[in-house]
Amino acid sequence: MKKFAAGIIGLSTLIAAPAIAADLTLKAPPVFVPPPVFSWTGLYIGVHGGGAWADKQWDITNTGIRGRFLEQHTASGFLGGGQIGFNYQTGPLVWGAEAQFSWSDLDGTSGCGFQTGLDCHTKASWLGTAAARLGFAFDRTLVFVKGGSAWVNDKYDISGTFAPFPIVSVDQTRWGWMFGTGIEHAFYGNWSVKVEYDYLDFGKKTLNFTGLTAVTGYDEPVDIRQRVHLVKFGLNYRFGGNAN
Repeated sequence: MKKFAAGIIGLSTLIAAPAIAADLTLKAPPVFVPPPVFSWTGLYIGVHGGGAWADKQWDITNTGIRGRFLEQHTASGFLGGGQIGFNYQTGPLVWGAEAQFSWSDLDGTSGCGFQTGLDCHTKASWLGTAAARLGFAFDRTLVFVKGGSAWVNDKYDISGTFAPFPIVSVDQTRWGWMFGTGIEHAFYGNWSVKVEYDYLDFGKKTLNFTGLTAVTGYDEPVDIRQRVHLVKFGLNYRFGGNAN
């Protein structure tokens, strides 16, 4: 009887073994799917705001005494505007281009040292840049540099505290070059925030202050050198690319 029972058990084991093996074969291990890689590629638009300061150096010549005077003061204020650009990512490198436009109130006044009772005043009403960008991406964080062209619209005034002295004004849109650097972080989907610093150099330009010679004896052409520093905080939305 014992031998019969052992035989039954052995036969059952032989019959069940292939079924168990087949069942084990069908249960494949789970496939690991890596998370999608974030990409900065795509067209983007955004807004920004911040502050700015500018160095203004006036180079004025007196016709009567053949002398020169260098007047320098700082203009400062706030700015705000928008930007549009495009990024293309290859590996960790991100190539792109960006254009920005800012309304500003960079305002500065100082006494014109070449004559008592005169004030030299400057105001920049808007600024614009068009630049190429190169960045290095650490997943959702992008560190970048940029360089290109810059524009500014300025108004220059010379006014007097004594009468009769008319306000002598010149409006001018100037072109120069710019360099900047910053960091941007994608915090949610296609939304990102950034902070950047830009240096704009507009060189030295000659302006003609009509009526200045008649009142002061100084030449009407005045050479003005201008350099502008910008600190901006921005918000961007990117179209395309990977929003994860």
